[in-house]
Amino acid sequence: MATMVVAFFACTQPSGSAPEKGVSFALNQYRKQNIDSIRYAIELDIPAGKTDKILGKETISFHLHSLDSALVLDFNVDAAHLKEVRVAGGKADYQFVNEHIVIEPKHLVTGRNELEIDFVAGDLSLNRSEDYLYTLFVPDRASTCFPLFDQPNLKASYQLTLKTPEGWEAVSNGGLEAKTMENGKAVYRFGATKPVSSYLFAFAAGKFFKATQVLDGREMTMYYRETDTAKVARNRDEVFQLHARSLAWLEDYTGIGYPFGKFDFVLLPSFQYGGMEHPGSIFYNEPALFLDENASVNRRMARASVIAHESAHMWFGDLVTMEWFNDVWLKEVFANFMAAKIVHPGFPEVNHDLRFLLAHYPNAYEVDRTAGTNPILQQLGNLKNAGTLYGAIIYMKAPIVMRQLERKIGGTIMRESLQEYLRSYSFKNARWDDLIGIIDKRTPQDIASWSNVWVKTPGMPSYDVQAGKLVQAADSVKGRAWEQPLVLKSIQEGNSSLAFPNNDGTGYGYFKMDSASKKWFFENYGSKNTLFADPVFRGAMLVNIWEGLLRGDGPAPAKLAGYTLNALAKEQNPLLVDYLLANLQSAWWVFLNAEQRAEMQMQLENTLWQLLNGTQDKGIQTSYFRAFKALASTGDGWQKMHGLWTGKLVVKGLVLSEEDKISLAYELALKGNGDGKTILSQQLHATQNPDRKARMQFVIPALSPDEAERDRFFESLKKESNREKEAWVLDALAYLHHPLRAKSALKYLRPSLDMLQEIQLTGDIFFPTRWLHNTFAGHASPEAARIAQAFLNEHSNYPYFLKNKILQATDLLDRSVKLSATYGRQEHSPALSQR
Repeated sequence: MATMVVAFFACTQPSGSAPEKGVSFALNQYRKQNIDSIRYAIELDIPAGKTDKILGKETISFHLHSLDSALVLDFNVDAAHLKEVRVAGGKADYQFVNEHIVIEPKHLVTGRNELEIDFVAGDLSLNRSEDYLYTLFVPDRASTCFPLFDQPNLKASYQLTLKTPEGWEAVSNGGLEAKTMENGKAVYRFGATKPVSSYLFAFAAGKFFKATQVLDGREMTMYYRETDTAKVARNRDEVFQLHARSLAWLEDYTGIGYPFGKFDFVLLPSFQYGGMEHPGSIFYNEPALFLDENASVNRRMARASVIAHESAHMWFGDLVTMEWFNDVWLKEVFANFMAAKIVHPGFPEVNHDLRFLLAHYPNAYEVDRTAGTNPILQQLGNLKNAGTLYGAIIYMKAPIVMRQLERKIGGTIMRESLQEYLRSYSFKNARWDDLIGIIDKRTPQDIASWSNVWVKTPGMPSYDVQAGKLVQAADSVKGRAWEQPLVLKSIQEGNSSLAFPNNDGTGYGYFKMDSASKKWFFENYGSKNTLFADPVFRGAMLVNIWEGLLRGDGPAPAKLAGYTLNALAKEQNPLLVDYLLANLQSAWWVFLNAEQRAEMQMQLENTLWQLLNGTQDKGIQTSYFRAFKALASTGDGWQKMHGLWTGKLVVKGLVLSEEDKISLAYELALKGNGDGKTILSQQLHATQNPDRKARMQFVIPALSPDEAERDRFFESLKKESNREKEAWVLDALAYLHHPLRAKSALKYLRPSLDMLQEIQLTGDIFFPTRWLHNTFAGHASPEAARIAQAFLNEHSNYPYFLKNKILQATDLLDRSVKLSATYGRQEHSPALSQR
C-alpha cells in the first residue's frame, strides 16, 4: 500500500522531497555508493493477444550499505501497474512517485535485502507484434517494463522465466535451463547471467525459425522471421562464419576469452537499429544480414561490419561498461574501431582507407558543420535524456579520432593499453579518462591535452592553402588548435599552380579548394594522370568539393550535378560510385530548382539507364537501379520502372528482390497519374512475407494522391500507438515529405516539431533524429526554413539536446535557401512530370 510521507535522500536533497523523473546524476551516485551485489529473478506471463496484459513478478536481492535514506527503485509506468511490494513475506508500505517506487528504511536492513514485487509489465519497450515481441531497454527503458535500479553502473545478475503461447520460441541472455509445458503454455527458464548493466538485459519471444551451427567449438543459434527460404539459405552460413571470425579475432586481440558463455542472435524485420549488443542474445535488423542476391560490396561490408561491431561490444561495452551514459560514445567507438580491424582481411579487394573515409567523414561532417553540433563526450544530468546523445558524432567522428590516437601512440601501445583497461575493469564500469590515464602512463606525449580538444569540444577545423601550406583558419573557439598531421599535394599544370589539400583523406575538417583545382579535377576525372590512379585521392577531393558546395564555395549545384554524371560514367570503384550517387541525389532534390531539374532530366535518366545496363559489377548495377528509381520522373522513366516492376522489361544480371518490387511500386504510385492505387494493391497482394505486407499496409496511405487522406495519416501519427513500428513511420514520412509533395507537406512541419519532446520520451534512441531528418529532408523552400526558425524563436528555453537535433536536421534546408540567393534559385515547388 502507499504511504503519504517519505524521507528521501537526506544527504543529497531536502528531507521529504521526491525523486525527479528519470535517473538523476545525484540518484545515480547515491545508489552506486550504497547498493551492490544485485540479483533479479523475473517471471513474465506473455498472453497470445498483442494488447493483453503481461503479468509479472520478481524478486530483487541486494546488499545495502546505509539506512540514511529511502530506497528508490525505477518503474516508469502508470501507478496501476504496480500491484504489491513484499519484504520478508509481508506487504510493505511504499510511495509511487515520479516513475519511482520509494520504500522507507524501516522495511530494510543494513546488509542483504530481498524484495518481492507483483506488477503488470509496461509496453513501451516491449515492441509487441501479433506473433512476436522483443525488448529494447537502452538507455533507460528497462524501467518501462519492470521495477529495478535502472542505471549502467549497478550491474546485476538476471534470471528470467517466460511463459509464452504454445508454439512460440524464446531467447534471452542466459542459457536455457529448462523448457516445460504448464496449462497449455510453454515455460522457458533461463539461467542466471553474469553481471550486466540493465540496458543489456533482453529477451525475445514469438514465432521464429531457428538455425544452429557449431564453429570453433562454440554453438550458436540464430532466430529469424524471414520466410524466403532461398534468401535464408544463401546467407545463413556466411552470417554464422562472420560471427565466428569476429569472436576469434577479438579473443586474440584482447587476450580474454568470450566472457558470457552462450552466444545466440535474433534477426528482427523492423528492428530500430542495425544491431544491439545484448550479451548472449544479440538483436539485428534482419534485412541487414539477409542480403539480396546482387548485394553491393558496400552492403556486404556493412553486414560484416555490424556483426563485428556487435561482437566487439561483448568486450567493449558489455564486459566493461561506461560509468554513466555521458561516456556512451566510449563503447561505440571501440566497437567501430575493432570492427574495422576485423573486417579488413575478409575484403582484400577493397581499399579500406577509402572505405573508412567515405563511411565516416561525410556523415560526421553532416553534424559537425551545423550550429547544433556537440562534443564527442557530452554532459548528462539525467538518464531520461541519454537517448539524445546518440548520433553521427559518436558513431562517425569518434572512430576518426580513435584512429588518430592509434597513429599518434602506435598500435602496440594502443593494444597493450586496451588489454589493461579490459583486465582492470572486467564486469565493472569505467570512464574515458580512466583509459586516457592508462595510455598516458605508457607514452611521454600529452594525450590528455590532445583529448581535451578532440573529445571534449565540438566542431571541426577549417583549413586554407596559403603559400603552398595548409593553415588552420580562425577557429570558433579562441586559441584552439586541432593537432593532427596534414598533407597537401601541389602540381603545376601549364601556368596554373593547383593544390589538392588532404589528398590522403586522413585529416579531419573542411579543406578549402580553389576553383581552378576543382575544375581541373573534374575535367581530368578518369584520365591517365597518376593522381587519379589512387581512389583515396578521388574520394578525398570529392568530399572536399561537396563540403565546398555547402559553404557556397562552388561549383554551382547544377554544374556539380553535371560534373557528377560525367564522373560516374568513368568511375568503376563501387565505393565511389555509391558516394557519387548519394551526392547526386542530394544535389538534385535539395539544391536544384524545378527548371534546372527539367533541363537535365533526360540526360540524367539516360545516363543512369545506360550505366545500369552497361556495368558488369552486380553490386554497382544494383546501386544504379536504386538511383534510377529514386530520380526518374519522365514518362519514359516511369514506363521503364513499370516494366521492371511487372517483369516485362528485363535488365541482364539485375535480380529484383521483394523489397525492390515494393519500393518500385511506391515510386510508381508517387510519380504516376492516378494509377497508384491499383499498383499498390497488386503489389500488396503479391507480397509473400507477412512482415513486409504489414509494413506496406501501414505506408500506403502516405502515398495517396488524395491530400485529405495524407492529412488523416499524419494526424494518426500523433497517437503514440501508431508510432510503435518506427521503421514503418520513417518510410511513410519519407513519402509524405517527398520533394514532389513538399508544398502540400509544409503544414506538417510545425506539428512535427511540436511532437518532438513526446517523440523523445516515447521513441527509441535514434527516433527523434530520424523523425526530424525524414520530416525535413524533402524540403528546400524558404517557407520550410521559416517554420523551423519560428519554432526555435518561440521556444528560447527548449531542451538543449533537442534544439541541437533540430539545427542538425534543418542545416541542409538552411544552406539550400542561402545558396538559392547565391545561384538565383527560384522558390516555387517542382511540378510533377507528365507521362
